Amino acid sequence: MICIFFYQDPYAMEESKILMAPTFENILGCDNLGRDIFSRLLLGSFYTLAIAFLSISLSVITGTIIGSLAGYFGKGIDVIIMSIVEVIMSIPGILIALGIIIILGTGFHSLIVAIFVIYIPRCVNVVRGLVKKEKNMEYVIAVKTYGVSDLRIIYRHILPNILKSVSVSFTTGFAGAILTEAGLGYLGLGIQPPYPTWGNMLNQSQSYFLSAPWFTIAPGLAIIFTIYQIKKLEKRGRKY
Repeated sequence: MICIFFYQDPYAMEESKILMAPTFENILGCDNLGRDIFSRLLLGSFYTLAIAFLSISLSVITGTIIGSLAGYFGKGIDVIIMSIVEVIMSIPGILIALGIIIILGTGFHSLIVAIFVIYIPRCVNVVRGLVKKEKNMEYVIAVKTYGVSDLRIIYRHILPNILKSVSVSFTTGFAGAILTEAGLGYLGLGIQPPYPTWGNMLNQSQSYFLSAPWFTIAPGLAIIFTIYQIKKLEKRGRKY
């Protein structure tokens, strides 16, 4: 069934094609097990981008809720939330990822959880600052005089006004999550072979950089190109 979506089976191994240079049949060459790099790069993009998108989406949604509560209500709630955030931010991201992966094991779900925990403090900080600024605006004070509940003010009035800034935060986090997944995969802490990601393809190719540079260049350029395009979108979002 996998061949329906790829012109070459990304899992098929051919001994005669081990570390074969790019040809018309295998346009990006083959890896150390004789598998087509182009097909594995396409499949790897699905895993890498899906992990980054899901983890950052969860971070932004959860961070928006927590940051809104901390920024709007302040006082004890703010102190508790920001204390937890500061503790998480004081721990290097790689140590957080290692701890979660040791507990949950390597795999799709543990990577999502690890990246989610690493990036949620940043989302909380961004939203908290925006909400603290917005809650003192005249329109919020006016709405309060009508007896509108605090949660309704946050949901119906404040959040729509900070949505643009939150979307920029999502774009920034998405680029960072791709790099984090690639870094963890390169260290052997991501999704394990035979399932490809850009990170574990780099991990497998490092020993063959001089003898088969196409094996390393393909996932490397995929990461660089994707991050570049995301950064362009981020700049466009900030402009408008």
